[in-house]
Amino acid sequence: MLTFWEWLLWILAWLSSNPAAADLEVPKAAAAVAAARASMLVEAPAPTPPKPKACDCGATCVRGVWKPDGRIEQRCQCQCDRCKAERAKACPDGRCPLPR
Repeated sequence: MLTFWEWLLWILAWLSSNPAAADLEVPKAAAAVAAARASMLVEAPAPTPPKPKACDCGATCVRGVWKPDGRIEQRCQCQCDRCKAERAKACPDGRCPLPR
């Protein structure tokens, strides 16, 4: 709650203010905020797209099979030349057997 003197000072300040000056401050403040925000922006180059992997198995497949964790065997589906040649050794007809 305001005391009497605070209330009186508030009324006197309100009476002495210029409404036209208050209306001019809003666009100035908006312009200052826009300029401050623009100064913080940094022009960064566009991110480069990721490069496609040459070989998912890291050229570790043997006869169409590779071990991603060192134990479990999986079919090698890589499209690199080395892996295609390894698959051709194991399955010349194009149908590789399932890993054990």
